[in-house]
Amino acid sequence: MARGTEDRRVAVGVGAANVVMCCVLLLVAVGALFVEPTTRAEETEAGQLAARIYGYWFLGGLVLFPVLRMTRTWLVHLATMIVTPVVLFALVVLSAVAR
Repeated sequence: MARGTEDRRVAVGVGAANVVMCCVLLLVAVGALFVEPTTRAEETEAGQLAARIYGYWFLGGLVLFPVLRMTRTWLVHLATMIVTPVVLFALVVLSAVAR
């Protein structure tokens, strides 16, 4: 199998995984997933946990994919990790404004 075909398949999988990961992390950050925070400190901790996981996932992909010489996968990872949170934030804001 050609290397470009492998990179293309991995890029699709990474893009899908990144979108799912960003959605899950948004739910963790707002406290809708796992345990609902009841105090301000728990809310802050949930947001910080989501930000820490996001940062490690983002940086891990930025380091790993170039080492594996997967340029297309690296670009897909970069794009989905930047665009997905922006789109999710816009959806949350638009849904709040529409009420």
